[in-house]
Amino acid sequence: MAPVPNGVYAIARPGEQLLTLQGPKDNVILVPSTGEPGEQEWQVDGLDNGNVHIRNLRQQSYLGYEGPPRVNTQVQGVPEPKEWALYQSSEPSTFFVVVPGGPVEGVELAVDLSLLKIIPHRIALRPLEVGDQGQAWRFEFHE
Repeated sequence: MAPVPNGVYAIARPGEQLLTLQGPKDNVILVPSTGEPGEQEWQVDGLDNGNVHIRNLRQQSYLGYEGPPRVNTQVQGVPEPKEWALYQSSEPSTFFVVVPGGPVEGVELAVDLSLLKIIPHRIALRPLEVGDQGQAWRFEFHE
């Protein structure tokens, strides 16, 4: 059973920054509300194993990455679904979005801000730090 019900969500960080996909294969970025329908809305579908697929409504692309998961791999829109594990954080409706299947290069990888110092902020796979509430994402259900 997935930790959130199937449905459409905005996936946010504090300061109302939202996960955003502006083109089907673009890098995923973190920006304030763009007002563009579907660009910042994600269909979350639970799988039998408890993991989820996350698909952007506007682009019909999935939250994912190219090649094998590695530290600092850019998160982007991909045509085929990738599985993600959602780990509950200490806050309600807030989760770490993690590459399932255990450690890669000795660490679990989570969706987080890239180390690249550019605006808009890029999203990349970074080592999971469950004690870091700033690495968690708030899933805001949309009717």
